[in-house]
Formats: sequence, structure tokens, C-alpha cells
Amino acid sequence: MFHRYTRKDTAVINQFLEYSAPVTSLDDFLWRALMKSLESKNGHLDLFVRFLHGLSLESNQRILGGLLDQMENHPETIQKVLNNLKKENSYGISPDRSINIFHCLMEMKDQSVHQEIQEFLKSGEISERELSEIHCSALAYLLQMSEEVLDELNLHQYNTSEEGRCRLIPAVRNCRKFELSNCSLSEISCGSLASALRSNPSHLRVLDLSQNQLEDPAVKLLCGALQDPLCKLETLRLDNLDEVVRDRMVLKLRTIMDSPSHPLHNTVDKLRSSFSNRLLQPRCSEE
Repeated sequence: MFHRYTRKDTAVINQFLEYSAPVTSLDDFLWRALMKSLESKNGHLDLFVRFLHGLSLESNQRILGGLLDQMENHPETIQKVLNNLKKENSYGISPDRSINIFHCLMEMKDQSVHQEIQEFLKSGEISERELSEIHCSALAYLLQMSEEVLDELNLHQYNTSEEGRCRLIPAVRNCRKFELSNCSLSEISCGSLASALRSNPSHLRVLDLSQNQLEDPAVKLLCGALQDPLCKLETLRLDNLDEVVRDRMVLKLRTIMDSPSHPLHNTVDKLRSSFSNRLLQPRCSEE
């Protein structure tokens, strides 16, 4: 694909990007390729897009020798690409996919975000320094890959935006207690959380989802993950949840209620005590 770009083969490029407007520059081409990869649900383009960003560096083009038409990239163009990555707003994109933005930076040999997060972790001043969205993606990746499992991760401790907190969700894979109360969880962020609950090994034992206005698609995702055999959760906190949302969760978690040995049985059973008699009927059907 990079070869097509250097040859100005716009027909092939536009077909791949599914974009009608012509590509005007290298930073435009890489930005569109990144957007296409972020929209993927399974991340099948992640490595490809990282590779494309790495190829934008002349040093890497020289390594490949005659395999590519080498092109001269002005420093200001490369800086535009880096700025696009650091400022990219991935609203509506899976937090797991957003981590690939950080990987693209690393492929372009920009260590600045990685170094800043390393300094942030060493400082211990978690609530004082403001974190951008790309910082949060980098932090989520580093926490997720750490050999040490965190005892607790509270997203409210971090000085960042709502979208920044969303980007931190993948770190749930490597902690025992996760505080997600009042975090405006969307279907997309719940999808990332549900994926983490099904991870193997699963370290998470306590999850706080209190004060979140969950829509039905998000409820379905979470309940499906909670009933997965790989999920090892023992405590689920749902304080101040909308009554309709709680009703839906009870209906979808009936298998847990009917299994006293399940780690979440007591939690779900307590929720059930406040629900309407209609939901307590053993043969009631989901509406």
C-alpha cells in the first residue's frame, strides 16, 4: 500500500480507504489509514497500520532498499503525522483499538509519550498531573503488560477527560479491583470491559459499576461476560443504578441466581430483593 502511495496510485488507495476524496499528502494518507483500522472490531489492520507509519521514516525506507520507491519526507510532514497521532480523538472507538495509536508513535520512533508515562508512574503523583488521551492509551498498555497485578485501579484518581478514562479501561485485565462508578460507560466501553472479563487468566475480583446509566446493549454485553466460565468476578457493585437497568440485569443473570455456588450469587441475590414481584416469577420471560 505504501508502494501504491509513492507511485500515486490513487485508485487503489481510495478503494482500500473507502474514501472518495483524493489523498493530498503523506499525513493525510496515514491519518485515513489509521481511521480505517480504528473502526475495525477485531483489530485485523492494527499491525498493518503500524507498519505503514514505520515506513514513513526515510531510515526504514533505506533499510528496504529497492523494494520501495524511496521518497523524501520533510521534517514538518513527519511532525504533522506525529501531532495527528497525539491529538487524535477516538470518541466512539473501542479503547482496545485506541492503544494502536500509541504503537504507531513507537513505530515512528517517537518515545516522548512513553517516557512521559514512565516518569508519571515513577513520580507517584497520580492525581496531580493532567493526562491527555494518548497518555491514557499508553498508560493502559503499560499497566496491562506489567508483570505485577494491581490490587486496585480507580479511574477517578487520574486527572483526565471522560474520554481519557475510557481509554484506561483495557488496564482492567491486570488488576483485582476496578472502580468504574459514574464513568458514563457507553456500549463501546462496555464491550472492552466485557472482553476483559472473559480474558484468560482473569485477575478481576471486584468491579464497581455504580451510578452508570447503562443502555440495554451495554447490559447485554456485560451480563454475557459475567456468566462466562472464564469470568472470576466475586463482587459486583451496582449502587444507584436505574431500576429498569437493574431489572434487565436480573433477567439476564438468572443462571447465576439459580447457582448458589457461583461467586456472584450473593451479589445478584441481594439485587433481586428490591425488584418487582413480576421479575421474581420463576417462569417469567424477558420482554
